[in-house]
Amino acid sequence: MVRTALVLLMSLSAAGCQQSPPPEAVVLPVQVRLAYPSQHDASLVHLAVAKGFFREEGVIVLPLIHSFGKQALEAVLEGKADLATVAETPFMFAALRGEKVSIVASIFSSGQNHAIVASRRRGVASPGELRGKRIGFTPGTTSDIFLDSFLSANSIAPHEVIPVPLKPDQMLDALMAGEVDAISAWTPTLKIIARRLGKECSVFYDQDIYTETFVLAGSTPYIDQNQVAVRRVLRALLKAEEFASQHPMAAKALIADALKVAPDILSECWNEGRFRVALDHALLITLEDETRWAVKHRLAPDIAMPNYLEYIDFRALYSVKPEAIDIKR
Repeated sequence: MVRTALVLLMSLSAAGCQQSPPPEAVVLPVQVRLAYPSQHDASLVHLAVAKGFFREEGVIVLPLIHSFGKQALEAVLEGKADLATVAETPFMFAALRGEKVSIVASIFSSGQNHAIVASRRRGVASPGELRGKRIGFTPGTTSDIFLDSFLSANSIAPHEVIPVPLKPDQMLDALMAGEVDAISAWTPTLKIIARRLGKECSVFYDQDIYTETFVLAGSTPYIDQNQVAVRRVLRALLKAEEFASQHPMAAKALIADALKVAPDILSECWNEGRFRVALDHALLITLEDETRWAVKHRLAPDIAMPNYLEYIDFRALYSVKPEAIDIKR
């Protein structure tokens, strides 16, 4: 990717260009293999599919649906998908492994998307009682960093708990079978588990310690060579953002149906996050903070801090909605 173009684009954006260019003419449809999870974090993608916004923008989407974002990104890394929606943590690990990956936009953010769900039967009624307990988490994901951040915020050292690697769809059974005493999970998984356990569980949130950012990413060569396709995908997602804002009840009904989640649970999740196509400076800060965390805990090699500006391709979003870019340099 030509980084000189980035400097020019950002300079123009900073100069105050607030008007989006008119839509480009759709002549021939483009095919995009899009990997995304059956999570509400990817709601804008689910909406764009359900409402036909991709089709309107001349994109033939080949959907590759996964349980969670890390799997979706792995599909890109394995050459099975062109683009993926994923939280920033798996993206950060991919960058530290030297993978050629780029972010084109964020599509969701929330400081309330994670929690610890603990079993009262296993003696956990307060955060301090997590000491000595077995806690399920999904390695290399936001579940991982939220658990560590939560323990640190409650003055619990990592060695004072027993971490148990689990996939999201294993957490409920593990908790109910007593294989773990608590789990670190994201919504709607954690809300479904908490509902199943009822009064037998404790749920610990902390919106001040971590904010998740879900992004649209892909291999750098693909994004560099397929700017028209990426622009069209972003336009479809912007239509989904507008629909979600103007018709929230209809949007929530569509997403609840797509995810096979109870409408009231989906509505609760919906109100705890922000669905917006953007590139914010907070994303850079989060990636850098998580890199320090990964190196500190020897989850990644002790290398120099990557310049994460080089892992963001601004061109497509600048082309379709420049005012959505707010990254300081």
